[in-house]
Amino acid sequence: MKYFPYIILFVFYSQIIQSQPANIENAYFEAMFSGNYPEGMKILSKLKKEYPNTVKTKLITANYYAAMYETSGSSDKYFILTKKYAEQTINLLEKIENPNNDAVSEIISAKSILLKINVLKRNFLKVAQNTQSIIKYFEYAMKHESESDKLKLISGMYKYYVETAKEDHPVIYPVLIFYPSGNKAEGLKLLKECTHSEDKTTAARSTIMLAMIYYRDEKNINTSKYYFNKILSKYPDNMVWQTEYYKALKKYDMKEEAEKQKKLIENKLSTDNFLDDEQKKYFSEIINN
Repeated sequence: MKYFPYIILFVFYSQIIQSQPANIENAYFEAMFSGNYPEGMKILSKLKKEYPNTVKTKLITANYYAAMYETSGSSDKYFILTKKYAEQTINLLEKIENPNNDAVSEIISAKSILLKINVLKRNFLKVAQNTQSIIKYFEYAMKHESESDKLKLISGMYKYYVETAKEDHPVIYPVLIFYPSGNKAEGLKLLKECTHSEDKTTAARSTIMLAMIYYRDEKNINTSKYYFNKILSKYPDNMVWQTEYYKALKKYDMKEEAEKQKKLIENKLSTDNFLDDEQKKYFSEIINN
């Protein structure tokens, strides 16, 4: 079940602030995708000031602290804040009797935030609980995937990874047979469609997801490189994605390209004014291990 949690690890960036100005939402995700965490915090502060205590503001707050938790090397202070705002979001959303497409996307986003931080903390009991609690929402996403690109993205990831887990980890097959069935080819098809979405966050998330799938699961580094280059040409300062690309090249023993990528990252770390010392240390350790 090594990669099964990745079904929703990447969804947490994709929540949408439907009832708040789209320009604020777009600016936040553009900042975060660009690796500009100070700008992301600035926009988040504006959201808290103008739209205090709304579900959407709590959700994007959880999003921000989850990103900080990952890039700080799993600092406990960010874990606590992420958990707080994600749980507040879930508690409010689950009071809705008949959630619509947007509410379901938000519930999945909030639950996937909890899943992500528990995977990073290696709290696998919580990972299992988080995964189990989200299954019914995956079912909803698959039924309504044609109505929303955000749901199509979620459906595509689920369909691909549930079947991958069944194939790669037969020991857990008896558990997975109780989950909704998937289809790897259909999952990839949906993800590729999402790369052309008019919603920028959906397009970005599906692109990086395909880059990860092709090097981790499909064992196709050339296709993986295509998607990495596509997303990094747009967001060259996203160090999470840059270091992931380095790991992909290193895994396939592409020594010359990996060394070139490492030097690029080192140069960015030495000149990047968006990262604090803790974050720079975290990314430096990735490329030097």
